[in-house]
Formats: sequence, C-alpha cells, structure tokens
Amino acid sequence: MKKSRNRHSFILLFFVLIVSLLFTAVLTSARAGKAAPMAERVFMPMIARPKLEVHFAGHIGGANRGVAVQGNYAYIGEGPKLTILDIANPAHPVVMGKTLPLPNIVQDVVVTGNYAYVVGVEYTLRVIDIANPAAPFIIGSYDTPAPAYSLGVAVAGNYAYVADYYQGLRIIDVSNPAFPAEVGFYDTPGIAHDVTVRGSLAYVAGGFGLSIIDVSTPATPIEAGFYDTPSSAHGVAVAGNYAYITAGGLRIIDVTNPAEPVETGFYDTPWYA
Repeated sequence: MKKSRNRHSFILLFFVLIVSLLFTAVLTSARAGKAAPMAERVFMPMIARPKLEVHFAGHIGGANRGVAVQGNYAYIGEGPKLTILDIANPAHPVVMGKTLPLPNIVQDVVVTGNYAYVVGVEYTLRVIDIANPAAPFIIGSYDTPAPAYSLGVAVAGNYAYVADYYQGLRIIDVSNPAFPAEVGFYDTPGIAHDVTVRGSLAYVAGGFGLSIIDVSTPATPIEAGFYDTPSSAHGVAVAGNYAYITAGGLRIIDVTNPAEPVETGFYDTPWYA
C-alpha cells in the first residue's frame, strides 16, 4: 500500500513538473514577444530558401481624375493609365485601349489631333500617340528637374502649358511630339493647380487666386493681371469675357480687362469646390 502511494505521488509530482515547465515556456515566450522569431533568425539561414522573382503582371481600375472628349472617343485617366473609350453609344461605352502604366496617377488629359497630353504626380508631361485607339503608346515625355506634381494641362498651337504645383506654370514646346522641350516658365504665387489658355493669355488657378499670364512670348511669360480669391483656387475655365474658377464655390470673374479682373458672381456649392 505504501509503495502504491509513493508511485502515485511520483506520478503526480512528475505531472505537476511538466505542466509547470510548459506554463513557464509559454509565459516566457509571451513576454519576450520576439523570442520565436529570434530562434528562426538563428536557425533559418541553415535552410535553403527559394529565390522568388516578382514581375508586374497587370493593373485594374484606379482613381479617375482627368477626362477629355474628341469625336466618338473619351480619354480618361484610370489610375496610372490612359484609357480610351468608344462612346458612340453613350449608354454603352466600350474600352478600346489602354496605355502601359505611367509613373503615377493621371491628373489631367488634353487631346489634340492624334495626341493626348497627360500630366500627373511625379511626372510633368507625357505625350501619347492615340492614332490607333486600340494601341495607344507614349511617344514623348518631359520632366522638370525638380520632383513634379503636375495637376493641370492645356495645349494651344505648338505649346503645352502645365500647372506644376510649386513649380508654377511650365511652357513646353510640343511641335515635335517625340521630343517636347521646355521653353519658359512663370513662378505663380503659391501653387499652380489648373490652367487654360485663350489667345495669348494663360489663366492659372492657384493657391492665392487667379493668375493671368501673358504668354505671347513663351520664353518670357509675364503677369498681366491677378485676382485674389478668399480661398485656394483649384479649377479654371474661360468663355468669352469671363473666367469661372472653383475657390470655395464657383466664382465668376470678369476678365474683359485682364489687368483688372473683377468678381461679378458667386455660387456657394454644397461641398467644397
């Protein structure tokens, strides 16, 4: 009987010892947090690891921040790509083609003839050959020396005008689409968000308002007028004698005299414009 009790005591003591060791190991691992990964770092190098080669396979969708329409086609920025849609039947647009991914998200698009002019984050200008809508491709590019953050583009004649955020208005000769070259720039007050061109004047919406730039001599653009908006101006369009800018709402500016632009109307949009 005594031997039986001793045997049972020994088994019980052994069981308690095992449980204690397991509990101590778990508690130590939980407190150390990285104890297990450390063990892996010690022993894993001894195991041969397969080398993996990762390649870009494709891209679907993305932010839409630029659009242009010419004939039966719409050209939209779709994430980092330019996508061409056949809109002959507006109820059923059909994808015709897409470019390869650009350096970053497309911010604005302008189409003239067989070329689309695209600007975006981390690049100044890309010229896309769209003669074949099913197979658009980059034919030319231009980047400013400093990191670009281009938000708006306009094309008039042989020149592309780029609103290049902190770098102001850049004027680029695109007479040879394969080799665009900057010929002039204007350091706008604050940042440049958007641009449109009418005649010899470029209208730039920026951080401090509307800048009206005389670009009759592209190499030496000069300010023709300025309108100080209460808040940052983000978009601009011009029709007739009026400029329409988004700055805390829609502001209508009379630019009959570019040297003295005057606000004639305002519409307070429900959300920030």
